[in-house]
Amino acid sequence: MNIQWEMELSRSIPVRADNASGDPIYRDWSQSIRTATVHDFDALTPYIPAWDRLAWEAAQNVPTLLPGWVDAFLRHQLRPNESWFCSFAYIGDRLIGVLPVIVTPHLLLGRHWPQLRTPYDKRTTHSGDVVLAPDCAAVALKALLAEAAHMVPSHSGLDLKAVRCNSPVWLALRNGADGYLVRSGHRFGYWFLDVQGDSAGYWANLCKMRQNLRRSHRRLEKRGAISVEMKRGSSANENFLAEFLALEASGWKGRMGTAILNDPNLVAFYTTLVRNFANQGQLEWHGIRVDGRLIAGQLAVRCGKALILPRYAYDEDFAECSPGHLLTEEVIEKAFFDREVTEINIMSSAHQCSLWHMAQDSYIDVHLVRQRTLPVLFNLPQIAARKAYHDHVRPRIPITVKQLYRRLKRIKHRKP
Repeated sequence: MNIQWEMELSRSIPVRADNASGDPIYRDWSQSIRTATVHDFDALTPYIPAWDRLAWEAAQNVPTLLPGWVDAFLRHQLRPNESWFCSFAYIGDRLIGVLPVIVTPHLLLGRHWPQLRTPYDKRTTHSGDVVLAPDCAAVALKALLAEAAHMVPSHSGLDLKAVRCNSPVWLALRNGADGYLVRSGHRFGYWFLDVQGDSAGYWANLCKMRQNLRRSHRRLEKRGAISVEMKRGSSANENFLAEFLALEASGWKGRMGTAILNDPNLVAFYTTLVRNFANQGQLEWHGIRVDGRLIAGQLAVRCGKALILPRYAYDEDFAECSPGHLLTEEVIEKAFFDREVTEINIMSSAHQCSLWHMAQDSYIDVHLVRQRTLPVLFNLPQIAARKAYHDHVRPRIPITVKQLYRRLKRIKHRKP
C-alpha cells in the first residue's frame, strides 16, 4: 500500500479519498512538502536508495537509521499485536525525513488509544532515533508527525528511544511540536572512541591495559598459529554468520539461554540484518583464529564515518588469553589508519568499554504526548515516574544489590 500527497503544514490534512485502483493518492497544496506512507515491504523497496543515502550522511552515525536495520526489525522483532507503517517527507524530489512507526494497541477506559514508537528494543536495536535532513529538520518532522496523526488519529503519543545528542531531532523540537507535549526521559550513555587523533599517544595512555594485551599475546602464541581476519566489501557476507552464532552459543550466553541461537526470532533478525548490509556493502566481520579455529568474532556495521560494533563472541577455552580484548585491539589499530572512519561506536553502556579509554555520548528518550485529556492524564505521570527512577533512584542503588539481582536473574533463566 502506497499513499502520497502534498500538504500545507499550517493546515490539517483532510480525510483521504478512496482509491480503488490502488494507485498513489496525491494532495496538491501551495507548499512543496510531500509525504508518502507505505505499509508493506514490497512498497518500501523503491524508497530504500534515497533513505540509505540520507541515513548514511546523518550526523548521528547510528546504523539503526539505515533501512537495512529497520527492515530486519520490522520483519522479525514486532510483537504479535503490533503493526507498522513508514512515512517519508519530501521537498520536491528530495527526501528530507523518514519516520518508521510501530503501532501498539492500548485499551484505556473503554477507548482505543494506540501508542506509537520508533523501532527499539534492549536486545537488538539500541536507538530509536530517526533520520531528518539537518537543514530542514523542523519542517520534515512537522510533516511526518502530521502524517502519523492522519494514519492513526486516536494515538496517544509517539516515543523515540535513545536519540543521540547531536541528532537533528533536537533542533526540530526546539520550539515544540504542534499537538504534542514534548518530554525528555531516560538518558543513556553509550561508549565511542574518536580515532582521528594520534594513535601512538592513544596506546601510550592505555598503560596497564597495554601491558595486559602484550601478556595475552604471548599466551595465545603458545596455543598455536594465530591469524586475524578483517572481512569487508565482497568478502563480508552471510557465510561467516553460522560460525559466529555457533561461537556465541558455545559459551555462557548459550548456557544462560541468551545466545542468538536460543531465539528463532533473533536468528531471523540477524540473518536478515547481515544479508541487508552485505548487499549494501556496509557489513564487516572481524575474527581471530588459532590453528584455523575461530576463537573471537565480531559483527560490525559501517554507517557514514563510524564503525559500529553491535555484537561479539569469544571461545571460553581461550579465556586466559583475553581473545575478545585482542580482537578489539586489532580493530582499533586498523581504525586509526582508516581515513574513512572517524569513530568506533559500541552502542552500549557496558563497563568494560571504559578500559579502552572511550568517551560516552548521551542518548535521550523523547516522548511526544498528544494534547488530549486521557493521554495527558495517564502518559505524563508514567513518563515522569520513569525519569525520576532512572535519574534519582537507580544511581543510588548499591552496586552489591545490582550484582545480586543480576546473579539471581541469571540463575532463573539458566538452561541445561
